[in-house]
Parts: sequence; C-alpha cells; structure tokens
Amino acid sequence: MPEEFMDKWFNKIKPQWKTAFYAAAFFGLLTHLYILTNYLPHHDGIIRIYTPQNGFLMGRFFLTPFNGIGSFFDLPVINGVLSILFLALTAVALTELFQLKKKISIILTAGLLTAFPAITSTMSYMYTATGYMAASFVTVLALLITWRSKYGFLPGAFLLYLAVGVYQANFPFLLTMATLFFINEILFFQSSLRNLLHSIFRFMLMAFIGMGLYFLTYKLYTSFFSDGLNDYQGVDEIGTSSAGLLETILLILERMVEFFFRGLASDFPVNLFEVLNVLLFILIAVAIVAAIIENRHHQKRGMLILAISLTVTLPLSAFSLYFINPDIWYHMLMVLSVISFYLLPVLIYDKLTVPGGLTKFTSWSTVILLGFIILNFAIIANIAYLNMNLKFEKSQAVTSRIVDRVEQTEGFDKDIPVAIYGTVPIDSEVSDTIGQKIPEVTGPMQPILLRDARHFESMMNNFLGASFKVITEEEELLEISQSETYEDMGIWPAASSVQMVDGVLIIKLEE
Repeated sequence: MPEEFMDKWFNKIKPQWKTAFYAAAFFGLLTHLYILTNYLPHHDGIIRIYTPQNGFLMGRFFLTPFNGIGSFFDLPVINGVLSILFLALTAVALTELFQLKKKISIILTAGLLTAFPAITSTMSYMYTATGYMAASFVTVLALLITWRSKYGFLPGAFLLYLAVGVYQANFPFLLTMATLFFINEILFFQSSLRNLLHSIFRFMLMAFIGMGLYFLTYKLYTSFFSDGLNDYQGVDEIGTSSAGLLETILLILERMVEFFFRGLASDFPVNLFEVLNVLLFILIAVAIVAAIIENRHHQKRGMLILAISLTVTLPLSAFSLYFINPDIWYHMLMVLSVISFYLLPVLIYDKLTVPGGLTKFTSWSTVILLGFIILNFAIIANIAYLNMNLKFEKSQAVTSRIVDRVEQTEGFDKDIPVAIYGTVPIDSEVSDTIGQKIPEVTGPMQPILLRDARHFESMMNNFLGASFKVITEEEELLEISQSETYEDMGIWPAASSVQMVDGVLIIKLEE
C-alpha cells in the first residue's frame, strides 16, 4: 500500500538529512520570498513569459527537459518553490557527501547554499530557475553516487553529463565540491594515500566519461544538426584558446579579487560584503591550522601538505572554465562553485572535537561569522529584488507614456506598423546607490530592462494591452533608420520623436 511504502521510506531518512532539508527550505523561502510573491521580470524575463528554453545553440542540450519539471511559463510560486525544493535536496546531498554531524554545521551549509548570491541571480531568471537548481542537485548527486558505490562512477558520469548539458558552470561546481570532499577525507577521516588515490581515480573516471559524453554530443550536434553554436559566452570557441597557463592563472586570481574584495581593489566603496570576506579568509587560515593541530598525530605530514595544496587549488577549480576559454564572462550566475570557500570552515568546524583554546575560537568564529554572512547574503538578495521591482515599475511607466503618445498621433491605428529605435535610460539615484552597495548580481543589476523592439513589444502587448504591430526585423529597421526624415527627428520626449512616415509610425528614443 502507498502509505506503508511511504512509512518505510521515511524511516530510512537520517536526522541529518531532515535538518538539512528543513533548514534549506526555511532559509530559501525567507531569503527569496520577495521574488516568490511578486512578478519581477528583467531584460530576459520580459520576452520569455513562456519559453521551452531550447538551449541547443548554447550547448545546453538538456535545459528543456529539466525546465519541464516545473513550467515553461514564468511562474514565480511554482518555479520558485520547486527551485527551493531542489536546493533543499542539494543541501541533503552535501550533508551526506561531507558526512556532516553537527546540527549547526548542517544549518550553516543549508543557509549558505540557499542565500548565496549565485542562487539569487538564478532566481531572477525564474522562467528557467527550476532546471538550473535541479542540475545543481544532480551535480552533487553524481559525486555522492561515485563515492558510495564501487561502480558508481558510471551512473555518476551520466548524471554529470546531464548537469553540464543544462549549464556548463556545473563542471566547476563539481570540481570544487570534489576538492572539499578530498580535503575532508584527508584531514578528518585519516584516508591513506592508497585509498585516496583510488577515490581520486574513480572521481576522474566519472568526470572524463561525463565530459566525454558531453563533448561527443557537442560534436554530433554541430556536425549533423547545426553549423555551430552561437557566440554567447564563447561556446562556439571551446578548445580554441591560445592563452598560456600563467595568463589564465592570473586571470583567475583577478576574478577572485573582483568577487571577494571589489571595494578594496577598485573605486567601489568598501561594503560589509568585502569586510566579511576578509574575515572569512582569516578564518579559513585559522581553521586549517586548528585541523592540522588536531590531526597531527593521526595523519602523515605528507597528507597534511596535500590537504593544504588542495585548498590552494580551489580558485583554479572554481574558475576552471577560464582554461577552456579565457574570454568567458564569469558572471554571478556561473560562480556557485565559489561557495566552496564559505563551506570549507564549516567542514572543519563540524569535525573539531578536541577541547582547546584554538578549537573554541575556531568554532565560535565559524558560527558567528558565517551566520552574519548568511544574513548579509539574504539582505543582498532582497536589495537585488528591490532593484528589479523598481526597474520594472519605471519601465512600465515609460512605456505607458510612449503608448499614450502613439495613440494620440494623427492617422495612427492598430494596423499600422511601429518602428522603435533605442531605449530610455531608467537610472536613478537609488539604482546607482544599489550598484555601489551590493555585488554585481547578474539579472537584477542589469541597467536597462527594455533593450530593443522585442522588449517594448512584450511590454506593450502583454502588460499594457496595446496590441501594436512592432517591427522586429533588423533589416527593415535599418532601412527605415537610413531615411532623412529619421535623421531629422528629435529624441524622446521631444514632440518630433514620434512621427508617422510613409505608413510607419517611428519612435526615436535615442540616437
């Protein structure tokens, strides 16, 4: 019977799993309630109210079926809750992978995962968030199955193939989680070199087979179904980089500094985000020392040096896509792998047991500092969502004024084609302040919502009830813009910025 099956299944759930799941659900709902209860489209969302997300041209071969788990419509509650569900499952998988035991360390892991800025960025793309969160869960599941089963590298490879086929940035996420796993094994489970090498071999098999399947799919698709991928993020130039190793490493270090210490290394003001990150790296150093002292009698010196070396390589794993294409724009959507730096002290805190001053200092510092970091992440998320709200409201107001002007133009009716050129700046003192106060969260922080004719068409038709025939073909728009009449027109909101010319209503918003 179904109820008997469910009872039997629930009895197998570990208490740590329940803690991880409930904590992630709590932090996820609390952090992202703003966007779950409001419709906040940005520049991409405004033209993707419904989209099957065919990502083949970007190498995202499995994005459509993964997004199909939720809805192809941009539904904040459905897609948002499903996204948090997958984040909660990811927290459970991480708890099992890292063998976390302390309730506080599990709660911190769940909080860091659900409130991390990369998650906020993904949630702003609500129409595709479910697929991305599901793929993150599948990535961790690939590691977990590979570790737990002798031949787990085979299903693990297939899961990695699926995850990378949803979003290529899941590969760096896998590398950093695997690195943390091995650091954890060396420091606290006294793994021998032989056992460690055996585990590394199986993880490498999983990665090579999974990425091999992805590359094979990539080659088959570009050979038989398409002339190539589009140029978004350089996916059409995979493997063609001529950058040297040193150049790539310097690029990674530069991106590390930009992410963690933007206000300390640029003209941006120093905010709480940067201050907390400075304290984080101090904590990481102290925590590693505490872990080494606690395990110096149980683990060989060479293995401890290996653990430190793996820690040093975390930036290379987190930004590993630079080795494939150094011209890639490593924006906030792609840096879930960076969460590894925040998780490292949690893993160490979870395993510290020997009483002592350094252990107490490390434990209390980890709980207090990461508690503040989670709170700051949540505040950053809500400021980002506020910015989305303000941009959408202002864009809607501007478009309403344009529609009103169009409908009052002499000779205009709904069957006349409309040509829209340029966009209207919607910056304000508040939006400028937001850009100075929080990291650059891709999506919410984009300066313009209505970028071109497609965006205006969607705003007019779907939000203002103005069913205009907006011209979106670039060749036709280019031909109209080359006329003398267009050159003589004023810029919005000038009276001459909206004119009827040869049966076409032209709206000139900028040069």
